[in-house]
Amino acid sequence: MNLEIKNVSKTLPEYHQVIDLVKNSFPKEEQYPIWLLKLWALKKNVYFWAYYQNDEFCGISYLVSHEEMIFVLYLAVNNQVQSKGYGSAILETLKEKFQDKNITLNIERLDPEADNYEQRVKRLKFYQKNGFYDTDYTITDRGETFLTLTTSQSFSVEAFKKVLRELTLGLDLLKIGKSES
Repeated sequence: MNLEIKNVSKTLPEYHQVIDLVKNSFPKEEQYPIWLLKLWALKKNVYFWAYYQNDEFCGISYLVSHEEMIFVLYLAVNNQVQSKGYGSAILETLKEKFQDKNITLNIERLDPEADNYEQRVKRLKFYQKNGFYDTDYTITDRGETFLTLTTSQSFSVEAFKKVLRELTLGLDLLKIGKSES
């Protein structure tokens, strides 16, 4: 499946759909303000992309690149085309585009007490099916703890710290820790 990539900007015809997808795909406490995402995306190593298949809007990603790592802050598929392989196609597109880099992302940790526990398990299996490995590290962002997954079986914590500092403009806002076994 070949996807077309477009930069997200206000001139994009589906701009409001993109913003709605970001707002509706992630819990409020996991969302950065849109104005901040747009500000960060002005940097040359930050990519806010919309994906299309035959001119149909399929999904988005928000990425930060630093040296050997791409950090996926957000990845979401348009509700109208979910469960049709577009999430996997977006990940495959990223792997092709950034062949020389490890792709790293975070997912909600598997907390059996969480209301969406089954969804969390399903999400982990989806990423594992698409070639991601658990790094045994977590990240804590605004009180929420997430598992860190990557496409490489070797994981550089130092590279991860650098890409997170790049995301937060040099501030150590996100805390990295070891997963509890």
